[in-house]
Amino acid sequence: MDDFLQTVALLRAKHHRPPGFNLFSVLRSSSDEVRLHSRFLAFLLDPKASHNQGTALLRRLLDRLDIKQFDVENASVLTEYQNIDILIRNPSGQAVIIENKIYAGDQKDQLWNYHQRMQAEGYREIWTTYLTLDGAEPSEQSRKSLPVMLLSYEAEIIAWLKDCIPLVAREPGVRESVFQYIELLQKLTSSEQGEIYMSKLKEQILQGENLFLIADINHAFKAVLADLQFDIWERMEAYQASHYEQLGNPEITATKDAVSAYYKKAKNSKFFGMTFPFGFMKGGVYIELDHRLYSGYYCDGEQFPEDRERLMELSREIASTTRSTGNLHWQYPKVNVNFHAPSNDDLALLRDPEVRQSIAVGLVDDAYHLWERAKKHVESTTK
Repeated sequence: MDDFLQTVALLRAKHHRPPGFNLFSVLRSSSDEVRLHSRFLAFLLDPKASHNQGTALLRRLLDRLDIKQFDVENASVLTEYQNIDILIRNPSGQAVIIENKIYAGDQKDQLWNYHQRMQAEGYREIWTTYLTLDGAEPSEQSRKSLPVMLLSYEAEIIAWLKDCIPLVAREPGVRESVFQYIELLQKLTSSEQGEIYMSKLKEQILQGENLFLIADINHAFKAVLADLQFDIWERMEAYQASHYEQLGNPEITATKDAVSAYYKKAKNSKFFGMTFPFGFMKGGVYIELDHRLYSGYYCDGEQFPEDRERLMELSREIASTTRSTGNLHWQYPKVNVNFHAPSNDDLALLRDPEVRQSIAVGLVDDAYHLWERAKKHVESTTK
């Protein structure tokens, strides 16, 4: 075991290199769904864009999606049309909806509503796709009974981009952009390891008992991730109790069993956390996990429409990070870690107790500030 790990460490030191300069990371946050990923993908897919490849790049992606008989010759590509991340449509009444999810969670009826809007505009053939880092499924509350095609950055998009490289080879600006975008996606999906490193690593795994050891290590790795995540929840609970008693006793669904089920990929194992009900109105604030931790407001609009509207007014004042005007405000913390598929950078943060404390403190502080702002808003509107 010691010899195996030492060999792996030597291989990593020799063959694995961290990615260098990347223009996309410099200009935008690597997880910026709208202004980075959707816009660049739409640029490549648009037959009229300056990549000078006409419909060729669009055809390649539609082939990967097994979408046949789509009229690409007259296709147009839009971003943020009716809040749809990427919309590919043509005058023949065909439309492809691409909902792009890097880290953001689903909204109620989101995919279903997009499909209904396009139907209302007269589109007869509609393909709804759900694009995530790893091909995850949308929530049932988002899709309802709608059939949805799953698309992943790690598999389909990176492979499609590699297919595009020979086509844009004579367009140096586009070609280099595609290369750098692939590097960015490989980092986001933790698949940036070099081919030589991975090849030699696989050789080592197949020797002796190493394959069985790796299986044990994989189980232990998931258990360690669960322990580190649960430690953050415990720190949040302790910090809130000692600093913000006015929030009351939270309703906690982030139990040790829930965190463990999350890493075992049990069904419906996302969206757990802690909620702090308001004492001055219905609804409250929450801290929740959907691969990333975030905080925000909640209120049942069907049962308490007036209180939800109050929170909607406040959400508009805060300039919510959510794009739809029908959603209450939510926000990511300053230290934003991917708990589902942590990168090497994420792992370095998670193993540091001081960083875990910082994550816990930041989330509880954010929740308290939202709680306080709601209280002041209610007081100002009821005078």
